Amino acid sequence: MLFPTFTFILGFLPVTAIGYFLLASRSVTLSRLFLVAASLVFYSWFNWSYSLILAGSILGNWFFAGMLMHNRSKWVLASGIIANVALLGYFKYYDFFVENVNALFGTAWTLKHILLPLGISFFTFQQISFLQQVYYNTLQKRYSFLNYALFVCFFPQLIAGPIVLPDEMMSQFDRPDSTKPDQHNIAAGLYTFALGLGKKILLADFLAEIADAGFAVNGGGFFPAWGTALAYTLQIYFDFSGYCDMATGIGMMFNIQLPQNFNAPYRSGNITEFWRKWHMTLGRFLMSSIYIPLGGNRCGTFRTYLNLLITFFISGLWHGASWLFVLWGMLHGAALMIHRLWSRVFGLKMAAVPAKLLTFLFVLLAWIPFRAASWQQAKMLYRAMFVPDSWTLPNYSGGDYAVFAAGLLLVIFFRPATDMGREFRPTWVNALLAAALMITSMFFFVKVSPFIYFNF
Repeated sequence: MLFPTFTFILGFLPVTAIGYFLLASRSVTLSRLFLVAASLVFYSWFNWSYSLILAGSILGNWFFAGMLMHNRSKWVLASGIIANVALLGYFKYYDFFVENVNALFGTAWTLKHILLPLGISFFTFQQISFLQQVYYNTLQKRYSFLNYALFVCFFPQLIAGPIVLPDEMMSQFDRPDSTKPDQHNIAAGLYTFALGLGKKILLADFLAEIADAGFAVNGGGFFPAWGTALAYTLQIYFDFSGYCDMATGIGMMFNIQLPQNFNAPYRSGNITEFWRKWHMTLGRFLMSSIYIPLGGNRCGTFRTYLNLLITFFISGLWHGASWLFVLWGMLHGAALMIHRLWSRVFGLKMAAVPAKLLTFLFVLLAWIPFRAASWQQAKMLYRAMFVPDSWTLPNYSGGDYAVFAAGLLLVIFFRPATDMGREFRPTWVNALLAAALMITSMFFFVKVSPFIYFNF
């Protein structure tokens, strides 16, 4: 089920919230069972088999966690992680693996064209984190299976994050006030949801039309090519951060604080800062579960740089079964290496404004292979940007320029929506802003494009 639909906003969300709090007044256990069931309905709205995969994953990881609680064996932990990676690998990378084997060895293995279950990358990473915390005995307490199931499938963050750590969410379930409706949290949640909805519908989806048209013609000349790259750079930010804002807002309505996932990343003064502010929960997972176990920066300069490259190779591959995603990840890994050399080895610094412009330019250029449908398309867009055949102006409407301007202004000057939601005050201005964004966005529900991160 999609957030920006009448079915969700006028049906599923209010029915689920009312049902949850009514049941909680009688039985906390029943209310949590209801919320788990509602989350499974949300998840399997377009394909009921999704819920079987999710339920199987939850049961399998609970089994491994139980084994680890009785015997903190590296082999049990490794088996659990391998089982998670195997599940993810089968659904997400089977055809990719077969295609590459066929290309390398001239074989003719059959592709299965497996339908990728929504959110499998996200709930797999969350459960790997849970197994690691059980193994290292860093959980605050032992949690019930019901709390664990709700932690994994809580519907706001199920499909596209944020990637939540076990204690981050489950510790909130046990608060005495967590099952009682809170007027302030509901109002702040609606406000944050409205901000995210506006980002998605009024900015990301309009920018998507510009970006899609530009990639379809491989740029189409110098100015249209740069416009295409900028449109996608803004689109992916407002699309994904808008989703996370909506998820955060819904979590607030249920008295659950989800972790922040974006903190003005396009204002970063270097690529290291960018990765502290972009998809923050993914960066945290990559650091704790891949980079640090590989040795992090504790094994000398060469190993540090190798660990960075491996981590971002995995980051690229996590985003999709394509060598273009791997290229995107390796570009960021290489940029992090260069920044370390620049700042730590040579001790060089750059003035704030040029540093931010250079970082933004690199991020914009790196998004091209991330979005491109093929190597040829990426190559042709780069060619149009740097060795153009045409200098004609893009055929943009006044509305297109207005969307560009609004997007850039928000990126440069405005605070993250999650910050605004957490500092929310019930004023008429905030109420009118939220209402205006909700109502205006609903007029454009007929043209909603899929969330970009649903593909990952």
